[in-house]
Amino acid sequence: MTQTIESKGQRIIPTLGFFLDRLWVWLTGIAFWLVGAVLLAVFTPFWDNARAVWSSPAMLTALQKDVLALRTELAAATGDNRVIRQPPGLSYVTEPVRMGEPVILNLVIERTELGAQCHFISGQSLFTEAGGVITPGSEIQPSRQISEEQTRLRVKLIPPDTLRPGRIELYIALEYDCDGRKVYDRTDVVTYSLLPKG
Repeated sequence: MTQTIESKGQRIIPTLGFFLDRLWVWLTGIAFWLVGAVLLAVFTPFWDNARAVWSSPAMLTALQKDVLALRTELAAATGDNRVIRQPPGLSYVTEPVRMGEPVILNLVIERTELGAQCHFISGQSLFTEAGGVITPGSEIQPSRQISEEQTRLRVKLIPPDTLRPGRIELYIALEYDCDGRKVYDRTDVVTYSLLPKG
């Protein structure tokens, strides 16, 4: 079927010149679009933005992994991945301590958000001599539960009889019940000098 143009009641059949004119108009339009696209690519960050949009799901996944790793490191650094937290340098042993005497451990301790619902079950004192030998001392049982606010505790511990005079490191291994699940934590290590019997 051929296209015809009607003008003043006459039917005119398109000629080859008509089609060539249309072809030039069409090619000129394409050329303008191509020049516009090149100018857009050269003078704007269009392709960078298009590439960023295309790769954004992979970048978002990588960013989520990095944020999760940072949260884990931050929780470890602040102590929020533990049941308890101790401000550095505030816990100590009352000295002097001589062989055969009980040890008074002064703790400054608080619960973390993670440990807020946990209940203290028991603890085991552990003493380390200068040679690196770890020996258990007396166990402790809960007399009360601590809160999320800093609490000062004085804990009386019986050290093992086998400790020799010198520098001793002490910490308490703690056992908690967190909603039916046993969770283990420990106090920070404190040091003291064990003196010979006087």
